[in-house]
This record gives sequence, structure tokens and C-alpha cells, in this order.
Amino acid sequence: MGRHHSPTEGGRLHGRLLQGLGMFSAVVALLALWQFGVFGDDPEREPVGTIEGPDTAWQSAEEESPSSTYGPAASADSAPVPTPESSPEPTTEAPAETTTSASPPASTTGAVEEAATVACSVTLTLNQEWNRSIGVTVDIVNTGNVAIDSWEIDLDIDDLDIGHYWGMRERRGDWYANESWNGRLEPGENTVVGFQGEVRRGFELPSSVTCSTGR
Repeated sequence: MGRHHSPTEGGRLHGRLLQGLGMFSAVVALLALWQFGVFGDDPEREPVGTIEGPDTAWQSAEEESPSSTYGPAASADSAPVPTPESSPEPTTEAPAETTTSASPPASTTGAVEEAATVACSVTLTLNQEWNRSIGVTVDIVNTGNVAIDSWEIDLDIDDLDIGHYWGMRERRGDWYANESWNGRLEPGENTVVGFQGEVRRGFELPSSVTCSTGR
């Protein structure tokens, strides 16, 4: 015959199960308290399982540069790549004309340059007259615009024979020239010489005679 459990034995078994569940609940509660103490919000307690070591700086996608690719990194001191010199752009302006102007005509500047003029004039003045003799003063003037170094005068006068003279010397025929000290005359400058001579009837003294210059 099978064994039959009595009501007393069933109560004992039920009590043991309740006791085991209570112990299990107590263990779970202790574990929960232990975990709360370890992993709680205590600021002075470091998280369990944290491994101390060098901080690893994570680079964001924006900070990534082409230098992070495989290959040698570009050095900041590397020489810059020379850029080709740009050729000068052609200019459309016409080159400035360089002209060498000659001296402007005298008429445009108002300063008219006079041509060199070499000339002299002679004036005869009767100073003395007695019987058939006369004394004559000869005034020679440089009427040009440049200096002269010498002069000559033509005393070929009708009815006059020159016997004595001063300040000049006889050259040829009736021509007389300057001495060494009175030949050079500046423009407007004059020199005075003279002569004495015999005249014939009907003599008339001309006011001037021919003058020639030398330079």
C-alpha cells in the first residue's frame, strides 16, 4: 500500500518552503544594499571597474585633416611650392613718342639773333685852312655788331695831295691803314686820326670816304 501523507507533514513542508523563500529574499536584499553602496551616487567613491591610464584624446570629424591619412605628414617648415611667374599682360596703350625738338626758331621765342655785321664808317672834318693847305681830322667808327681787328680808308680825293699824316700808315696808292695800337675797335667804338695836304683850285672836301675792315 502506498504511503499517505498526513496533514501534519504537509504543513511542515509548506513551512520549510516559506523559510527558504525568506532566506533567499534576505540574500537578495543584502546584495542590493551592497551594490547600492558600491555603485551609488557617492561623489568620493570612484566607479568600480574604472582603469586608470593615459587619457585618450578623441579627434572629431571636423578636426580631422588630410594629414591623418596614410603616408608622411606634411611638415610646417617645408618649402612652399614656387608659383610660376605670371607674364606681364600686354598693354593697349601706345608707347610714348620721344621727340627731340630742335631749337625753336628765333621768331617764336621773340629773341631774334642778329647776323654778324662787320662795317665801319669815316667822317672827314676840315680843321685848318691856309693858302692852299688844309688840316683834316678823320673819325673812324665801328658801325657793325662785332669787333674788328683792323681798318683801312681810301683817301683818293680829287685835287688833294697828302703830305703829312698821323695815327695811320700808308698802305698802297691812296689807301691808309691803322697803326698797331688803334686797329681793334669794339662795336660803336671809334678812333681819330688826321692828315695835312696841298689842294688845288676848286677843291672840295668830301664828308666821308670808303672804309674797309679786317677781322
